[in-house]
Amino acid sequence: MSSNIRIIQFNKYIKQPIQENKSKNWVMNGRNNDNYQYIIDRYNGSTTNATIINAYINLFIGNGLDYKRTNTNINEWVKLKKVLNRKELRKLVSDFVIFNECSFLVSKAKDKKSLAGIYHLPNEKVIPSIANEDQEIEFYWYNDNKGWAKPNEAVDYPAFGTSNEVEEVYKLVPYRAGSEYFSLPEYYPALPYCEAEEEIANYYISFIKNGLSFGYIVNIPNGKNLSEEQQDEIEKKIKNGLTGSSNAGRFIMSFNDGTGENTTVEVIQMNDSHKQWEYLTSEARQQIMTGHGVVSPMLFGIKDSTGFGNNADELDTAEEQLIKRKIQPKQREFLEALDDILNAYGINIELFFRPLTEKSTSVSMSSDVCCSDEKKNLDTTIANDLIDLGEEISDEWELIESKVIESETDLHFANTGSARPNAKSSIDGKKFKSRLRYTGEISSNSREFCRKMISANKLYRLEDINSMSNKVVNEGWGAGGSNTYDILLYKGGGACRHYWTRETYKLKADVNNPNAEEITPAKARKEGEILPKLDKKIYQKPNDMPNNGFLNK
Repeated sequence: MSSNIRIIQFNKYIKQPIQENKSKNWVMNGRNNDNYQYIIDRYNGSTTNATIINAYINLFIGNGLDYKRTNTNINEWVKLKKVLNRKELRKLVSDFVIFNECSFLVSKAKDKKSLAGIYHLPNEKVIPSIANEDQEIEFYWYNDNKGWAKPNEAVDYPAFGTSNEVEEVYKLVPYRAGSEYFSLPEYYPALPYCEAEEEIANYYISFIKNGLSFGYIVNIPNGKNLSEEQQDEIEKKIKNGLTGSSNAGRFIMSFNDGTGENTTVEVIQMNDSHKQWEYLTSEARQQIMTGHGVVSPMLFGIKDSTGFGNNADELDTAEEQLIKRKIQPKQREFLEALDDILNAYGINIELFFRPLTEKSTSVSMSSDVCCSDEKKNLDTTIANDLIDLGEEISDEWELIESKVIESETDLHFANTGSARPNAKSSIDGKKFKSRLRYTGEISSNSREFCRKMISANKLYRLEDINSMSNKVVNEGWGAGGSNTYDILLYKGGGACRHYWTRETYKLKADVNNPNAEEITPAKARKEGEILPKLDKKIYQKPNDMPNNGFLNK
């Protein structure tokens, strides 16, 4: 008995071409902008892909955005903190890691000369206009509600720096050969393997549900007498209803020439199918890791035989290489874009992302003092003790001033706002809280204590710092050769080039309260907001003090 056999195959993914719509003057990334959705689906569906991307986002952001601290750019940092919060920053970075693109919404102040805010726009919802004759994009379309299948509610924003409008869009799209309007994820070649990993997971589940069978042969009696159109219609119905990864395999359609038979379904038993799945699972995972440039799978909780072990030193080495080769180049691209926005509004500041794992390297101290291994260990211990007392300000507080302490009264500040019973330090007022941050640049001669303190980037109460002054930080540097000294005044010891910066915070509810009463210095002094004067050495670098701050000279 002869038969006409058809095998129903899975379709391969083919990237949709960009869609220029001249009547709308926009360009979509595939039909209805679907290429973005395909990337999102692979992020949500592939375990390996999602794990690596999430880890890259965390390594990218690290311990947050920071700046190279100098006396001249503290106010610039305050401005940046007011216009870009951590949540918006994380969204922008996440899009950049996932899509290799991200969209900044830049909002101007009422005078249109200063910056009011930098916000995230979901990248898949932003598309460019068709480039003009100078190959420039003049504006971007944003569709928040209906999706691009129903684009009538899309709104347009001018491209950054091209208009006098209050809001503009800056879209970070790194160059990629052959892509005029859109970039592609660096792991783009691995996307079919991400989809394969999803399908394999579905196979495993449905293989169990289907009684551990791999697939089926559907025998259609008297099928040879059916027309081509009839065969196509039968195949279409079975394919729509039965095929796909949820049915653990492919269906073989057999149109027989026999008569008087019933349609039958034969189960294909493949007892060694688990070996095929094991291979496919391993191959998909390996290709996904290759696409992402993974140095060591152990960093993502994946054990294999790449040569990297699982001890701490090898993992640290792998992480350093990953950050150097993958994370830092992406950080530079992102920070260059952020610099473009900030510089346009006169905010010039050298930014960087603090590493998630901040390691300090033991280095020689200044030639003024001894630097034995025992001494270095002591520096680290005392720094860690003080760091443990430090804090990070929660999102409910907003930084309203950061300044180098330049006078005795700089530790005391009064501002607008309703009173809150939140004072936890003697330099807090009724309407704010003030904290101190260890500040300055790290050089090759920086002491371990200073390295640890600056890397930690924590905030301290005045009382916390004073509580550590009975600890031995730099042996023999105290008055008369004693082993302790005032850390608040003398920081890291003689010739230290670091100083304390005072930061003042108010509850956001107070800052934004339109009924907040303005507190003048005179009224604040009358109400006890300005406290007794403190030693002016708090704002000095020991290197600028007599004898460079060496008390035993």
